[in-house]
Amino acid sequence: MDLLFGSTNPGKLRELRRLVAGLPLRVVSPDDLGRPLPVVVEDGATFQANAEKKAVAWARWSGLHAVADDSGLCVDALGGAPGVHSARWSDLEPEGPASPVCELAGVAELELGPVAGRAARDERNNDKLLAALSGLPDPRRGARYEAVLALARPDGTLVGTVTGTCPGRIGHARRGDGGFGYDPLFVPAAELAAGEGARVRTMAELSSDEKDALSHRGEAFRKLLPMLAALARGA
Repeated sequence: MDLLFGSTNPGKLRELRRLVAGLPLRVVSPDDLGRPLPVVVEDGATFQANAEKKAVAWARWSGLHAVADDSGLCVDALGGAPGVHSARWSDLEPEGPASPVCELAGVAELELGPVAGRAARDERNNDKLLAALSGLPDPRRGARYEAVLALARPDGTLVGTVTGTCPGRIGHARRGDGGFGYDPLFVPAAELAAGEGARVRTMAELSSDEKDALSHRGEAFRKLLPMLAALARGA
């Protein structure tokens, strides 16, 4: 059975394909279909609302079961920013003091174009994050990744949603070449638990297997597996 994952982000596609490798499913991207993914304006109030809206729209468009992801980084000291704006944070005007960015949408989450363009935006986003937290000590650099996955049938019926979180802390400098987004700055809580004096690794320094075990998206994908297994069985 073909399953559309509504993203051209190669990192997200790799994660999902690794995690469903044992199921009789073929994860396809818009590129595999040879058609550009329709833009869905993300005007929901939460990650969940945006993920559900995208999954329903893309399932109807493709005629396939579809999975959509809405995810982001929420930093405690920034009132939850960048939140739902994580991918394009560096392109936005500074948020006002009363803007709970982690819970507000309203920006179209367009696909970010070629890999080089995504990498450049990631660099700008990380620069902005480092500047925003400049001078803050470790105890005030708490953050969490959040991911919501929504699954819809070809007729647009919503099957369900799942949520994954990964708590951690923002480092003081980039480390590591793996992952994408804010991974070079994000130190997962599991690494912080290593104890005083231990060298902690960022998400970008973890192996693929280690990241799958710890990440917000890995947790969400694992929660989604029973739904996907039922679909693969024809349930």
